[in-house]
Amino acid sequence: MARMHTRKRGKGKSTRIYSESKPDWVELSSEELEKTVVDLKKGGATMSMIGIKLRDQYGIPGTKSVVGKKIGQILHDNNLSDAVPEDLMNLIKKYKNVSRHIQLNRNDSGNIRGQALLMSKILRLVRYYKRRGSLSKEWNLSRVL
Repeated sequence: MARMHTRKRGKGKSTRIYSESKPDWVELSSEELEKTVVDLKKGGATMSMIGIKLRDQYGIPGTKSVVGKKIGQILHDNNLSDAVPEDLMNLIKKYKNVSRHIQLNRNDSGNIRGQALLMSKILRLVRYYKRRGSLSKEWNLSRVL
């Protein structure tokens, strides 16, 4: 019922304004920032965790204003991008957890519906990523589940 009073269907969020110039307080050069992103990824951090660490520890609001590329582009150029995008992988993990819960609690009809909604989100994301080219056309969800 939360969406009843909004015209944007719950998408009320602030938009990030990308400035063309590098902020004054950023001390890292673009090469150092790229190296930092690559090192964080090699250390096992996900793309979202890299962005949070850059914001909180290094004071960098966004890599696009400093380097001219987003974090995903930097990782793709250095052949460090994941085979499956991070948001899709998180939804798949959540689906597995819900499935395990449903096996233990067969009468939990709320989670049965939640499982169906999660699967529809996953299938929509798979279609989007295949259309965009982030996933190959032959990629199959059943291999991951």
